[in-house]
Amino acid sequence: GAYGIINRITMLFLMVCMGFNQGLQPIAGYNYGARQYHRVKEVFVLTVKWELLVTTLCFLVSELIPRVVVGFFTNDPLLIEMASKGMRTMNACVFMVGFGIVASNLFQCLGMVKISIFLSLTRQLLFLIPLIYTLPLFMQEHGVWISFPIADTVSTVACAFFIVRLFRKFDKLKDGEDASVLGSSIK
Repeated sequence: GAYGIINRITMLFLMVCMGFNQGLQPIAGYNYGARQYHRVKEVFVLTVKWELLVTTLCFLVSELIPRVVVGFFTNDPLLIEMASKGMRTMNACVFMVGFGIVASNLFQCLGMVKISIFLSLTRQLLFLIPLIYTLPLFMQEHGVWISFPIADTVSTVACAFFIVRLFRKFDKLKDGEDASVLGSSIK
């Protein structure tokens, strides 16, 4: 029950991030196809800034007023206590999540499907599920909650690695040059 409440609250913020991503797609895709690489970087950075704002707001709500927000969903004191503690821990690194969402989406827009799929799977499948199964063996209930910020951090590092590599390639290209060196299907 506590996770369900926390997930609903967090998803309200992440849905806004999904909207920013939907706005990024046509702009990044069009400019990449037009070989305007500096514009692709600009729209990525702008989207990351907005998503950082939204996810930081989610973090602040989770840290400063979790009981108030959880109270919108239940009046059970035990559930409010569990969800409030869980929300603080689970969303400790939620401010990083927007970057990962934008990074994965950018690679999808550029036709770099393998990297996009890998980055999409990092947080939930590659990191979170194994952590949720192993950490509770050592840390009981707290192990479940702490799995989320660990997965967020590790997946953000993976996304940053690929974005830095991509932007270094962009820096070597002048606007109008062939992007085939980047590994996408656009020629």
